[in-house]
Amino acid sequence: MDTKIAGLAIVAVILLIIAAVGFLEYSSVQSNYSSLSSSYSSLSQNQSSLSNALAQASANESYYMKLAQNNYSQYQSLKSMLQAMQQNYSSLESKYNALMQLYASEQGGKSPLAPVFEFLDGIAIESPSDVTPFLAPNFTATIEGTPFPGTYSFSTFNSTWLSSFFSNYETVYFYTTSLPTVTKMGSVYYVTAVTQYFVAPTSDPVYLQVFNASTTFTVQNVNGALEITSLKWNGNQLSPSAVIAGYPSQHQIEANQVAATVLSQINGFGAEFPGNVVAQGFAPNATLQINGQLPLGLKNGTYTGISQIEKFVNAWDSYFIFVVEYSQNLLANGTAVPPFINVNLSPNGTMATFYANVTPFIGFVNKGEPTYPAIYDLHASIKATLMYNSTASMWQITDETWNVTPVSLQSDTIYYNLNVPTFNIIKESTVTVNASQGAVVQAGNIVTVIKPGTFAELPNGSLASVYNFSLVIMSTTAVYSPPGTNLTPTYAFAFEINGHISPAYSLVNASKAMSPAITFVYAPDTWTTWTWFGGHLNGSTYIGGAYKFPDHWIYGQNVMVNIQFFKPVIWIFESAGTPVATPPTPVNMAVSPVFNLTPINAYTYTVNGTVGGVINAGNIMVVIPPGTYVNTTTGQLKEYNFSVVYYSVQGLKEPVSGQVPFIAFAYAINGVVSFKYSATNHFITFISTPSMGAQMWTLGQSGYIFHDPIVLGNGIMINLTFFKPVPWVITLPEMNMSTSTSSSSSGGSGGYGGYY
Repeated sequence: MDTKIAGLAIVAVILLIIAAVGFLEYSSVQSNYSSLSSSYSSLSQNQSSLSNALAQASANESYYMKLAQNNYSQYQSLKSMLQAMQQNYSSLESKYNALMQLYASEQGGKSPLAPVFEFLDGIAIESPSDVTPFLAPNFTATIEGTPFPGTYSFSTFNSTWLSSFFSNYETVYFYTTSLPTVTKMGSVYYVTAVTQYFVAPTSDPVYLQVFNASTTFTVQNVNGALEITSLKWNGNQLSPSAVIAGYPSQHQIEANQVAATVLSQINGFGAEFPGNVVAQGFAPNATLQINGQLPLGLKNGTYTGISQIEKFVNAWDSYFIFVVEYSQNLLANGTAVPPFINVNLSPNGTMATFYANVTPFIGFVNKGEPTYPAIYDLHASIKATLMYNSTASMWQITDETWNVTPVSLQSDTIYYNLNVPTFNIIKESTVTVNASQGAVVQAGNIVTVIKPGTFAELPNGSLASVYNFSLVIMSTTAVYSPPGTNLTPTYAFAFEINGHISPAYSLVNASKAMSPAITFVYAPDTWTTWTWFGGHLNGSTYIGGAYKFPDHWIYGQNVMVNIQFFKPVIWIFESAGTPVATPPTPVNMAVSPVFNLTPINAYTYTVNGTVGGVINAGNIMVVIPPGTYVNTTTGQLKEYNFSVVYYSVQGLKEPVSGQVPFIAFAYAINGVVSFKYSATNHFITFISTPSMGAQMWTLGQSGYIFHDPIVLGNGIMINLTFFKPVPWVITLPEMNMSTSTSSSSSGGSGGYGGYY
């Protein structure tokens, strides 16, 4: 039972101590005390619980004795736990006593620490109203060391020391490095503390300083309130790195500012910023001296003053259309390393010298400038002298010298190809074309249609009725804007005939007249292409060649179509930034039933027949070639509203056994669906639809009139014969019917004239 009595005695001691405590908490000390109080409460509960358990054990002594014989190890564990709790209590009691000594110096329910910490916080807040209320009217301050040493009264401390502190430092942070010490002599309290202030000068916020001060405050009761009657301050300045491990020294900070000033200006040459932007880092009377060998369009010499420096920068920008400036250097093995720079500061920190041993600039000469289209690789060794302008709070270049040496472009671009145009095939789709049937091939965002009746003319002049046709997509290297344009190359595509990319091959009809493929590209109206050839295909890479001429495309909403390509060459996609053409404009137009068909939806666009356009209508696209006019019963239309009208297939019969109506649609001109209207060119119809065994039929008043020829791809149906605004029906085979895997289906004689 000794353990039980000891435990109860501990609880009694805790209760007596807690009952005796009375003090005023300062914010940080209160938190510590609350934590200790909570620990004591938890300990008390544990002791009470243990006492109850022991009392219960005593009441059932015989039972527990028998239980203890079988669970001796558990009892020993419980005993060890109690001993640990007693040790923990001793430690907590010791900390509590130390804390009580700190609180012993209290008077009238207030601690002398309160005005001291309010005073120190008020300085960090940078407000006199947060400082002076805690100073007695007879307050005096003796300041030694930093900042602003001297002897001050209440009024001069406010008007001089506080005013200077608040005006000279825009950001202030207050720290304590240890708990303060409080001593009492009679009714007077002395608070001693070591304090630190991190300050950022208003004149140079980057110049972070640390004030470390040993302080002694005298605190007395003045008219019932504890106030500071005197302050002794002994301060010294430290570098941030002496206080915060790893923080850069002031020297390093200044060196970084110097480097940033010069490197920003060098980067401006690489980015071809305007002269007034690049020259911002120079002092008003600075000089820029350019020595060495420059391209013919630039002059070396000494440029004095901001206006002359801006003149050289602007000449640089005009001469080069594009500049690559290396912020990294490449070692012989291709490893990228930081630029080789060095900064030396003067002892007083007001002057610096910057060195960059090698700064490579690769400049692409602008069209119209001397030596165009040359590419120059210039290495510049740069030395700059800078002075710190305290008024502007910045480093400024007073003198900068470049020593320029031209080097072989290959020496810096051994790992990069900047000279030889190269096209790498990244995707390729190939079909075997039977000239009688045509074909559809797809790659990426491109679909190309080979029309039925299209042969491959070989370099020896013979015609191949069966041949391999490939659509390839290519990445580009060392391919720049077409001459005289601001277009941006993106990527390229090409045709291949039997694996060849060469203008010696052609797509022709049986009479050897050109038979262009039809190419659909899903792309914005800001894209166009230029034709490129003259190189050679080496496996999956095409090397060399040059731009030949721009291409003409027909545009719709997010689609462009070409109907002129008949040579297997390369076309490079170019981004113009602004629309290249205006697609047909959508309008609203009512449609009426025709041939007992019920319209369910319609898409209508205004078309200029001279320029043509692409109509987007759900899963149907219609290409209207340039120069497509419409002959009506009253005359010829050069501008007209073109509609794609969808009808319900409900009630439509099967044209042949096993072919079920799937889609019914018609074209309409100015809202009219009629066999009496005819276009001067055939419309090209592109339909996204299930294609296995699909067929197409022309529909008239009496029912199905013609079985229309189509070319089928994977999920694509193409018709090239329509020239009248009449209805058509797409049919699909029933699932239990056999289907043909042929890539095309035709009806009639195979000529275009008999189909609508």
